[in-house]
Amino acid sequence: MHKKHLYSFYIKLHSLFSRNTGKTLDTSNPVVSKYLKMKHKNRLCFAPFKNMYFGIDGSVSSCYAESFVVNYGKYPENSIQQLWHSDTANKIRALVKNKHLPPACNLCYTQVLEKNYEVSYANVYDQHKANPDFPVSMEFYLDNTCNLECIMCSPENSSLIAKQKNIPGHGNPYDANFISELKQYIPHLKHTFFFGGEPFLIPVYYDIWHDINEINPGCQIDVTTNGTILNQKVKKALHNGNFNINVSIDSLQKERFEYIRKNAMFENVMDNLYYFYDYCNTNHNKFFMSFCPMQQNWDEIPEMLKFANKLNAGLVYNRVWNPSSCAIWSLEPNKLLEIHQYLDGFSFSVGSDIQKFNIEGYNTLKNQVEMWYKTALEFANNFPDITEQIVFDFLDKELKACHQLNKNNLLSGIKHEKQLLTKIKLIHSQIKEDDLSLQERKTFFYNMHMQ
Repeated sequence: MHKKHLYSFYIKLHSLFSRNTGKTLDTSNPVVSKYLKMKHKNRLCFAPFKNMYFGIDGSVSSCYAESFVVNYGKYPENSIQQLWHSDTANKIRALVKNKHLPPACNLCYTQVLEKNYEVSYANVYDQHKANPDFPVSMEFYLDNTCNLECIMCSPENSSLIAKQKNIPGHGNPYDANFISELKQYIPHLKHTFFFGGEPFLIPVYYDIWHDINEINPGCQIDVTTNGTILNQKVKKALHNGNFNINVSIDSLQKERFEYIRKNAMFENVMDNLYYFYDYCNTNHNKFFMSFCPMQQNWDEIPEMLKFANKLNAGLVYNRVWNPSSCAIWSLEPNKLLEIHQYLDGFSFSVGSDIQKFNIEGYNTLKNQVEMWYKTALEFANNFPDITEQIVFDFLDKELKACHQLNKNNLLSGIKHEKQLLTKIKLIHSQIKEDDLSLQERKTFFYNMHMQ
């Protein structure tokens, strides 16, 4: 295992395990206390009490992050009602209510501890009053059908990339029965979120939008789109529904944009972006843009903020963790320092709440780059001659610490030391193979988090 790969692996482990101290919300911590006070709440997240996330393979959980670690069950083996009232769902709610953090919450908790208050995904679930009998929000990731092969994307999010890598697709469990069963929940929904793939290419979404418009037209429909699809079918759906639109755009330069978002035409996407922007403004709905800061476009981060502020549109930064050839965190310390100093050289005027939100996001990203720089520098100083054994020792130490902290957790699947050692041996053998694909490596990292 060469040094660059070991460094990437070390950073991954560091991000998964560091500060994961006890799965308990430390309200005595002034940083945590400030966050809770700012958000006017008494717990990190309300997702288990308000939301259902439907994954591509039929698995259902409280949110996207949780779906990689533990789920309520699978559709159609379990009905939506059984999933919402499942034993696992109730255990997770009990943990959160008592300020214990269930698996995967470390992602949002770490963001809070880093003082990245506004980017924590837990904020999404602060909206709307909970209903104990029904979810008030739902997230749909039902298909990965997509017409693009973005350089930072993966087979799970793009059918074209999956096809290129000869990865077979999931059998889609979301049929007419799912649509029919969903109807009894639609009257209680306040917010829905649709992801892909490309949502406007996924037929089942149009069926769900139709029913929302018929049964509960006030329900908000959030769609994250790559901006390439705008036909009469899309326009009709928009006309009939209450849509908030988030367009993904990673460069304002044609050549660079089309390199990053393979198969997309820059002029077409920009035309569609302005159409979606006008639609949202006319209907008093929310319009956002998503930007993936990467090695290929970091110098455009300030320009993208200026563009968003000029439109008075929201700007969201999506952190890119993989592949390492795109991810900023994988750069050498001197390059990370250069990027931080570059970002620190810009200042922006605030004229509206949305512009304030955008600038806070920019500052959060800038602070994140600084933290990556410090971590990279620490790594370079502490491990000048890194070996595979050093990584093994680090991994073993962190896994054993996690086991001690979580062995009595209601959701823990490892109760005994023997089980843990067996898992560690298995992980060692997987690392030694050193030929994992991007998707396999991603799954591997999430499995380590789960243990």
